[in-house]
Amino acid sequence: MSTKSISMCEGKGSLSHNNREFSAKNIDSSRTPNNVVFVQQALSDAYHQLFDEAVERYNANQKRKDRKIGDYFEHLFNRLPSKSVITGTNKHKSFYEHLVYK
Repeated sequence: MSTKSISMCEGKGSLSHNNREFSAKNIDSSRTPNNVVFVQQALSDAYHQLFDEAVERYNANQKRKDRKIGDYFEHLFNRLPSKSVITGTNKHKSFYEHLVYK
């Protein structure tokens, strides 16, 4: 009986690498059609999808305009989304990459 295993690790995070916008020298390009893509969307779209409703509720309770949040990503990281991980002042990252392979 053969044993199968699955490994998981946390990657550094690069959207251009994950979306295969380039091919590294160590990649066997004949195997890339076997890749499985679960979700591929822009980081800004993901933040809007996940947090816009909560930001709207938060802003509804604020009386002072300077406490209202416009764009949640910019509020957290003080810049626009990019294709690489951005680390905020509180050490949170703009996204985390988890790799699962067998």
